[in-house]
Amino acid sequence: MGSMVIEGASGSASPAALACAREVEAYFHGVIEALDVVRSGLEDVCRRTPLLAADLVAAAHPLTRDLLAGLPLFGGGFVAAPGFLADHHLYLAWWQGEEQQLLAQSTVSGSGDPVDYSRVEWYRTPVETGRAHVTGPFVDYVCSDEYMLTTTVPVEVDGRIVGVVGADTLLDTFESLLLGAVREAGAAVVNQSFRVVLSADPRVPTGRLIAPEQRGALIPCGDLPLGVLVG
Repeated sequence: MGSMVIEGASGSASPAALACAREVEAYFHGVIEALDVVRSGLEDVCRRTPLLAADLVAAAHPLTRDLLAGLPLFGGGFVAAPGFLADHHLYLAWWQGEEQQLLAQSTVSGSGDPVDYSRVEWYRTPVETGRAHVTGPFVDYVCSDEYMLTTTVPVEVDGRIVGVVGADTLLDTFESLLLGAVREAGAAVVNQSFRVVLSADPRVPTGRLIAPEQRGALIPCGDLPLGVLVG
């Protein structure tokens, strides 16, 4: 994960702001650790040649079920690298929602064509960097029409990236977990583009881009592409 550039002096930040940053870091590192379990569990099946979607689903489903049972997540699973599977060029072994429905192949509205997820941040960044990544906030128009934070981890087998494992956190869930700490700090959680994830100020909504002249001190949330903005 690429760390954020610190603007201002975080050394003088309040204990509440520092604690808020650590809470954000702890939540997402918990998700990443759980995704590492899924990744490890899929390594053997990903070595099969040829690998069919049905075989991938059979291996990924119990691992994803445990992932979703253990954390307050909206969805998760494995997204195959284009061309990795023998019977599908693009495929999502991804379960989401209360009923944990399998997505399989999301299509572009009106066209029926599969969505080319290889260009989106939550897939492209971990594949290009070889590191875990948190994407968001963004509206998941393809699957849920909800504000989402998506954590993804690259899956490498025998020196080849074969896809990513990932998990979706609804922004509503993130707010329920972190709003108390954000309010205590009088701060905002922002991503690496200084787009607001969550703010203590109701006049600063999720998704707003903070202009350079409005930025105060930024406390990085560890090595995540997120930070706590104060002042």
